[in-house]
Parts: sequence; C-alpha cells; structure tokens
Amino acid sequence: MKLGFHISISKGFDWAFREGERLSCEAMQIFVKNPRSWAGKTWKDEDRESFTRRCQDMPVFAHMTYLPNLARADEDEKHMKGMLQEMDLCVQLGIDSMVVHCGSREDRTRGIRVVAEAINRALDTHDMNIMLETAAGQGSSIGVKLSELAMIYENVRRKEKVSLCLDTAHIFQAGYDIRKRKVWNGVLQATEGYFGSDKIGLFHLNDSKTAPGSRVDRHWHIGEGLIGTETFKFIINDKRFAGLSGVMETPKTGAMDEINMKVMRSLLSPLVSGPFA
Repeated sequence: MKLGFHISISKGFDWAFREGERLSCEAMQIFVKNPRSWAGKTWKDEDRESFTRRCQDMPVFAHMTYLPNLARADEDEKHMKGMLQEMDLCVQLGIDSMVVHCGSREDRTRGIRVVAEAINRALDTHDMNIMLETAAGQGSSIGVKLSELAMIYENVRRKEKVSLCLDTAHIFQAGYDIRKRKVWNGVLQATEGYFGSDKIGLFHLNDSKTAPGSRVDRHWHIGEGLIGTETFKFIINDKRFAGLSGVMETPKTGAMDEINMKVMRSLLSPLVSGPFA
C-alpha cells in the first residue's frame, strides 16, 4: 500500500509537495479550497503550473470540504453548487478522484435518495471518480453502515465512477471492531457483496481516540489510539491492497506526522517491494 498524509495547500503547491516528500509520502490528499468557507476560489496560471510540475510522481486525491451536505442538496442549492465548484477545481488541476462525506439528515431514507441524486447530477457534468467515505455516526450522519452506502450506490447511474473510501477510525467508531481479524474480514466481504470486487478506492488510515461503537469521530495517532498497530499491520500488508493508497488524517501536532509515518513504515512487511522495503 502507498502511504501518505492529508496535507494543507495553504502555503501553495510547491510547499505542499515538498512537505509530502519530506514525510516520505507516496500519496497525498488535499482540500482544493478553504474547507470551512463557502467562498469561491479560482486557480492562477502559476497554481496550475506548479501542481502539474510537482504531481507527476505522486498520486493526489481531493477531499470535499466540510460545509456541503449532500443529504440536504434538495433543500438548499448551495450544497450542490459547493460540490460542483470543488469538482471544477479538481478538473482544472487534473485530479481525477474526490472523497465525499454523504452528509447528514434525520430522514435517512430521504437523505440517501438525495445523496444519490446529487452524485448523478455531478457525474452528468464531470468525468471524475467519487469515493463515498464511511461515517463514524455522529448525529444523523449517513454512511455509518455499509448498507446505507450500498443504497446510495444502487441509485447511482454511472457506477463505474463510484467507489469507497474506508476510514479505519470511522468504521471502528461506527461499531465494527476491526481489531478482530474476523470482523475486518467481514467488512471486506460485505463491501464486495454490496458493491462488487475492486470497489475500494482509498483508505484513510487513522487510529481512534474513542471506543468502538462510540459514534464519536476523533482521529488519533497511529498506535496511540484504541485500534492499535496490529490492525494497521495486517491492513497495509494485505496483498489485495498493494496497488491502493492509504492517507493518514492524524492530528497535526508537533512532529507527529514524522512519528506516525515512522510507525506506519515499521509495520510494513520486509517482503513489500518499493523504496521503503
């Protein structure tokens, strides 16, 4: 598995890629705009040139920002417009994959249907890959159960453009105790049963500060949370995921990025090929 981090682009693409290289990233995830603002964004020519120059050897995934709530896209058009603007920014850079949260809604049946409709609208105009992220379960968030994501997927027209982003912390917090190999294998079997083979597009590799089934979304440092290193060891060394990327979204405190990468690299099997074997 290719390992990396979510990295800020607030200091520009050159800085972000240098930071990725400093941290020995083989993949990166970014927000393409301010994640806590509805304000629009445009790329300057130098932004696009910088990204194109630096991204040749590093797969880059976009993550939709925090404010668009796809489950309520029928109530306020700004949620749909927000998603489409971010997809426009991705297309301009040549980023072909974006992770999305499905949002939240008390009427889950309606919410699931609206998310599928939003994805259909987005894929009618943008030739991109959308990865549905598993949710931790806070409030009325959608995507806590794989079956909910499956209902969204069933109503998507361009299924070849939709896959999953499995977040280890969210799955754990949602009630799947993936420390138990039997439970983890059950998650993978359910994924294949609902979506078919090869439908995992990305991993978010996060430890959890909260207990399994807590439905409280708190990412934590690798090996310092309740999931533990043994779980990450069998995930990142699984040959089925050798061609996939796993990005860490651990808290940005002190030198913890360096430590988290060091811990994760120490878990790789010596049989894993690549520069860090």
